[in-house]
Amino acid sequence: MQDEDSVSGASSGASSPEPEAPFIPKFKVRLTDNVNKDGDSVKFTLQVSQNGLTLHMLEREFEDFEYLDHCVSTGQSSHGLIIPPIPQRSAIDPFTAEIQSKRLMGKGSKTLIADEFHKDCQQLQKYLELLLSHPVLGKNEKLHDFLTQKNPPPRTKVKRGLMSKLSDSFDARKSTYPDSEEFFQKERDWVAKYQPAIANTSEAFNKIICAQLRISHQLEQMVTALKVSTYPNDQLHHKQFNNINAIFLDCVDKMKNETEDKGNKEDMSLGTTLSLWHRYIQAESNMLLERTCLMVDYQSCNRALDKAKPNRKEAAEKAKKEAEVAFEECSDAARQEIKHFQRQRVQEIKDCVERYAAFQLTSARTTLNTLSLAFNQIKAMNL
Repeated sequence: MQDEDSVSGASSGASSPEPEAPFIPKFKVRLTDNVNKDGDSVKFTLQVSQNGLTLHMLEREFEDFEYLDHCVSTGQSSHGLIIPPIPQRSAIDPFTAEIQSKRLMGKGSKTLIADEFHKDCQQLQKYLELLLSHPVLGKNEKLHDFLTQKNPPPRTKVKRGLMSKLSDSFDARKSTYPDSEEFFQKERDWVAKYQPAIANTSEAFNKIICAQLRISHQLEQMVTALKVSTYPNDQLHHKQFNNINAIFLDCVDKMKNETEDKGNKEDMSLGTTLSLWHRYIQAESNMLLERTCLMVDYQSCNRALDKAKPNRKEAAEKAKKEAEVAFEECSDAARQEIKHFQRQRVQEIKDCVERYAAFQLTSARTTLNTLSLAFNQIKAMNL
């Protein structure tokens, strides 16, 4: 973790002033449990409120969220913003769901994981909350229309051409350029180390959740086996076996439910938080790369001005001024953005880890009580 006056564990030395008052979102939004699936179409229900009063109940598809993300990401005139990342779309068609289930449960498993629309609702709600609470993005016109118009804005298919991909590839090469400011260089170095670390952490945690899910299904198979492992009560030892079997069956059934519930709650808490900040760090990395590109352009304009011939001096001076303004505006916005981003990251992950630790203790006590109860019941039997 880090001190509140530092960024990624290092003092910034930046002089950007803190905002006088926190930005207050115009709307509050909640995704209800009312999710309608019709083939490949999944519609989520949004409850939009203001000052405690519900203004709208809207239906939106995931494609609407994707188009909103595109508009917000490409429609900003100012640089230096860390755009909240949209969550990954869940598998909805049977083929993709089967592939995902085998990845989670093992290649030999025939169990299909049920739709996780409750998880989608939580992640999409968080995505909208992050947009609404952002002092710049929260005023975005497309976001306002998304939350106030009954029908979603018309979507246009977004295609990335060859030139766009080549441009991204060329920009990515600029990420190795040394930065002109220590504050941003330290942040870039930190992101380069933290990004793979949180990716590995998120992947490892998902493996734990998958393991718990597999254990739950194995316990369910054990319950089924115990239910058929009974004898007629015509003899004393058969009756005693049936009584012990019934106690053990009840214990295993409770542990199966507890394990499944534990995995779901952990996935919805720490799992989604790690996934969010894994994607969010990538968003910060994209912003830093954008600023680096502006820095390289500014430096190139300076060199071009030094070498410009008299008849091209005025044009070179104008290009240099424009590059300088764009770079300085991006840097000023980025400093403030990074400070807020890091404070929010530290606080949310810290709170989530604390809740996770407390839940582990509660879950362990519940499992211990379940096993102790079964043990005492068997111990009290007159065998």
